[in-house]
Amino acid sequence: PLATFKQLSTTHCPEYIERYLSGHMTDAENRNIGFPWTLQHVNRTLSSTGGTVAAACDAYEEYIRRCNLHQNNDGQTNNAHLCWSAHVAGGTHHAFRDYGEGFCIFSDIAVAANILLQKFPHQSTTTTDTAAKSKGIRRILIIDLDVHQGNGNAAIFQGNDKVKTFSVHCRSNYFSKKE
Repeated sequence: PLATFKQLSTTHCPEYIERYLSGHMTDAENRNIGFPWTLQHVNRTLSSTGGTVAAACDAYEEYIRRCNLHQNNDGQTNNAHLCWSAHVAGGTHHAFRDYGEGFCIFSDIAVAANILLQKFPHQSTTTTDTAAKSKGIRRILIIDLDVHQGNGNAAIFQGNDKVKTFSVHCRSNYFSKKE
């Protein structure tokens, strides 16, 4: 699926999104990203971000389904293992809120994290029903394993207590400021 403007706006500045989608990026912005603007690349970028959002939402929805399916008579959830999903076209961790760099236009991972938090908000409950307790996302950990730091994601989520980034990268291989 293609990411929507509304989805992208959970993470990125609406003016930046509009400039990119309409082809009104400056030459300097395109150089910072690393390639020229084309309509084909717009579609690829929206597909990449939309695919990551869909994969993340599908994984959490499967987790909820398993929690509801495996709940025993005592209200406990058995075998509702953490579900996972993958999208190999993603990983655009150098995109910031209002600009892209390092071949990254929008941060698909950050958009997916923000969509998950918005779509499945954690609700505090005192119930002993484990399945009910499991509904809603409290925190997200983004694990980034790449030669470069996921500087865009680090900047986007700086000071956010619901999303933490953990980046394992080369010590001295930075093409921009470390976040």
